[in-house]
Amino acid sequence: RMIPATNKAFVVTNLVSGTGYDLCVLAMWDDTATTLTATNIVGCAQFFTKEDYPQCQSMHSQFLGGTMILIIGGIIVATLLVFIVILMVRYKVCNNSQGKMSNVSNVYSQTNGA
Repeated sequence: RMIPATNKAFVVTNLVSGTGYDLCVLAMWDDTATTLTATNIVGCAQFFTKEDYPQCQSMHSQFLGGTMILIIGGIIVATLLVFIVILMVRYKVCNNSQGKMSNVSNVYSQTNGA
């Protein structure tokens, strides 16, 4: 990252907790003799970021929240499937009993003698 020469401080962001880093500061300028950019190391520092335990706890709670959503969603889906099966069975039973006509055999008709 380029920092202007007038800045006396800078902030390093997006560091991972519990990780070691090597930070080196380079000075850059235009070399008039070669017309190329020259660099010189100003200084280097090694540091480690602290472990971030509260983040681990929040991830644990996020995991539990996601698990609860899956469990509740599964219960809803299972309930709907059972309800649909019950309706299908009920519809089939009702249609079979109404659709069948009773079989009548040995039918005789009575006449008035003519």
